[in-house]
Amino acid sequence: MTWQQRNDSVPGWIYLLEAEGFHGVLPGVYLRRCKIGLTRSVENRLDTLHSSQPPCNYKVVRAIYVADMAAIEDALHRQFKHRNVKLKKSREWHDLYPHQYAMVLWMFNRYDSKRNHTISPRVIAGGLVALLGLGLLIGYGLRESAAPQNQPQVEKRKF
Repeated sequence: MTWQQRNDSVPGWIYLLEAEGFHGVLPGVYLRRCKIGLTRSVENRLDTLHSSQPPCNYKVVRAIYVADMAAIEDALHRQFKHRNVKLKKSREWHDLYPHQYAMVLWMFNRYDSKRNHTISPRVIAGGLVALLGLGLLIGYGLRESAAPQNQPQVEKRKF
């Protein structure tokens, strides 16, 4: 059997794992060790991680389904390459500060193809109320400026 290169430019999962209790006096508070990777099955990937990665507990923080796994994973790795941890068996681990961790989660939301992209009814209703209020203010202002000035004329007398 000959070896064939795997094509990862297909639909699949991008995942964010966190190594639980890995850093600091208060683990996970200041610095988090996270893995950004791709897979066709998150459950199978977790099984293989336990046999090939550093021994610790993993927590799946987020997994998103995307149209092109390789492109999204590459974009995420480039964004956080300065936080990369160079291990013998993996280049996908990153030590992230809280603001970087929040940015990774934001990027996962941005790339999530199954995310509901509809606008909630509350946002629509709030926008309509705001537009109605703005329309009333503009209409009232125009009415006041167009109305004839009915001010009584005061005669000026000289004494």
